[in-house]
Amino acid sequence: MKKLNDIYSRIISRENLYRSAYMAARSRRYMEKVADFNFRLEEEVEALRRELADRTYKHGKYRVFNVYDPKERKIAAAPFRDRVVHHAVNDVIEPLIDRTFIYDSYACRKGKGTHKALDRAQRFLRLNRLCLHADVRKFFPSIDHGILKRMLAERIMDEPLLRLTSGIVDSARQLSGGGNLETMAKGLPIGNLTSQFFANLYLNELDYFVKFRLRERHYIRYMDDFLIFSNDKKALIEVKERAREFLNERLALQMHEGKSQIYNTRNGIKFLGFRLYKDHRRLASDNVRRFKKRLKKFGYLLGSGQVKKSKVRDSVRCWAAHSSYADTGGLRLNIFNALAEKDSCLAGLLKNVLLQREKSAERSA
Repeated sequence: MKKLNDIYSRIISRENLYRSAYMAARSRRYMEKVADFNFRLEEEVEALRRELADRTYKHGKYRVFNVYDPKERKIAAAPFRDRVVHHAVNDVIEPLIDRTFIYDSYACRKGKGTHKALDRAQRFLRLNRLCLHADVRKFFPSIDHGILKRMLAERIMDEPLLRLTSGIVDSARQLSGGGNLETMAKGLPIGNLTSQFFANLYLNELDYFVKFRLRERHYIRYMDDFLIFSNDKKALIEVKERAREFLNERLALQMHEGKSQIYNTRNGIKFLGFRLYKDHRRLASDNVRRFKKRLKKFGYLLGSGQVKKSKVRDSVRCWAAHSSYADTGGLRLNIFNALAEKDSCLAGLLKNVLLQREKSAERSA
């Protein structure tokens, strides 16, 4: 790939910064910090542009909190002005570097996503008897800053841009508190837009290793979750070992041994919240349990006036649309019937949402 050069001026241009401020504010524009920034938008953008042009910009401190979806995750939220910078950088360099990524990397990429990954995985499943399903242990907290910055330097010649991206990478050090240098030089904040792109760049080397060194044609990756399909168990065991060694030696990552196993495809493969079979799909049982729990909570919140009907309907519509990419017509009907017995008002509100048609037309062989 030809190194990126002479694009820093595009990143710090007023046009790009205004666009980035708009993108960063989407769905957040009524939050206090966002509203304050937008109230003084021209002044804030000009100050940010001047700092970036003078190389005096410094990343602010993160706000850290935990979410449970479904397991506990630590989220680090950057100050809004830093999120504007993240967008300004990402929106310029990501499309240029994305061209070098393999076709079958599906996370956080334009034109890809969960459902296309499922379609591709099911296609590969139909062609193979076996599948290695693997993922990386504590991926985001384990990303090595030195290795990541080396990857960026291999693609970016523009020195001011390289300094800016390195500063964004190093901003994560503050999250380690008083830890030692080794600990502080690892990990990316899950909440950053740039972290998603950096993570894809980091594992792009694994993609190239598996596709072009190991010559595995039926390979799919969604962030740190990856599948390799084959009809040869002995060869797949060897592939697993070599992928483990590559992750450890080249990327300072560890394969999650408990979650990295070889499965017979006739029993189905669990991937991205679904269980895939050759001729159908099911929604993973833990997803169904979480949704039923959410419905119960919505019933309480609606009854006490703590949530609007439109918000409940939108949330359930998102789940129903996602679940409809599996064969869930019967499941959603059963959920609706059970809900109707317990809470007729909530069932009436959600009837058309829960019983929408499945996306079977999008799952052709």
